[in-house]
Amino acid sequence: MEYDVIIIGGGTAGYTAGVILGRRGKKIAVVEKEKFGGTCVNYGCVPSIFLSDISFLYSRLSEIGNYKGIEINLKLNNFFSKREEIIDYLSTAGKRLIENASGETIEGEGIIRDNHTVEVNGRLLTTKEIIIATGSKPKPPRIEGIENAISEDQVVRLNTIPSSMVIIGGGVAGTEIAQIFAKLGTKVTLLTRSKILKELHEETRKLMIDSLEFDGIDIIENSKIEKIYGEKVYTNKGVFDGEIVVYATGREPNYPKGFEKLNVEIGKEGIIVNERMQTNIKNIYAIGDIVNKEKKVAHVAYMEAIIASLNVLGTCEYMDYTGTPQVIYTDPQIGIAGEKDKAVKFLKFPYNADTRAIIKGLREGFALIGIDKNGTIVYSEIIGDNAEELINIMALAIRKRVTIRDLAFTIFVHPSLSEILVNAARGEFDLDVDLYK
Repeated sequence: MEYDVIIIGGGTAGYTAGVILGRRGKKIAVVEKEKFGGTCVNYGCVPSIFLSDISFLYSRLSEIGNYKGIEINLKLNNFFSKREEIIDYLSTAGKRLIENASGETIEGEGIIRDNHTVEVNGRLLTTKEIIIATGSKPKPPRIEGIENAISEDQVVRLNTIPSSMVIIGGGVAGTEIAQIFAKLGTKVTLLTRSKILKELHEETRKLMIDSLEFDGIDIIENSKIEKIYGEKVYTNKGVFDGEIVVYATGREPNYPKGFEKLNVEIGKEGIIVNERMQTNIKNIYAIGDIVNKEKKVAHVAYMEAIIASLNVLGTCEYMDYTGTPQVIYTDPQIGIAGEKDKAVKFLKFPYNADTRAIIKGLREGFALIGIDKNGTIVYSEIIGDNAEELINIMALAIRKRVTIRDLAFTIFVHPSLSEILVNAARGEFDLDVDLYK
């Protein structure tokens, strides 16, 4: 059977490309060897953010209630079953959306035979073009006894709350996992070979460390892991015990079987593509976490799928990563956008001076805006309530090269959390009237 396009991988990038191309009349098939939805739905954003929400509610709802003058008593029930229900719903939804767009979904492993042929379940499928969207997988560190540990993907699918946990890796995933389980009652030790969340502005990092330590997490920076033996992790800083040992030490490309036959160029982080998401082989595209890039997040995969699909259809669209936001789902949340090294000055406004934050009762944190020598917004960090939404405003500002004056003289709703951003901007002109000076 001949197709216009075969997409290998039914995760965020793969299903998006399938829907777009199917809606526009292309004969397409999306091949998935496990469950539709990929890492984000099955092992990444969805289960981890669900657990983050649960841990936040469990640890802080009583405090917020007391602040508002009401008494709230909480008890953990079997929330794991709800997590599975949401994952199953979203996985099925991705598959159905492809089929709704007149695309075909095939469950099985896609094995590349050549740049026009993919084998699935013993059947040879021919195609004009191939889109590779096979994602990434956890990269285990080279440590003796690593087989005694579980990955960042596996830990968010646990069905029990362990009594203790040792986490290897102080990046985004390790920090999120540490706080989730600490808030649910697990004794957590977080080991990192350098500084935790080292890419952040030092003020943001310090506030986050304070929050993690408040939740009882034992943070061991500059630690060198020597070996794992059973439930013990041996390091240069001592021996640490955990009922569960987790590694969150980065991810690596998940190349499809037979990929090497294509002679596609690859880099350290995955498949090399041009701005049109096209590889060095004209009819082969790559999208999502399989691409050679630093930020491997679902929202980037969506856009890469859109760009690749439109180019397959004959248009000429280019991928632009300017201002791409990232969120760290901790308490408080952290949102990041832009390039910190382009900023020559930083402006800051705290949550505890924002009327909406005072009403709500979640007053820890601040917004940080970085500007270049021309006053153009080039960077932002937000640590605090609803940073996941606020950072999108800054991502747009950075992408559209908004100046600090543009933002300062924009009218935002009062009272609202987004006023934290305009007030940070107004600080450049001494117009941040809600701050004592």
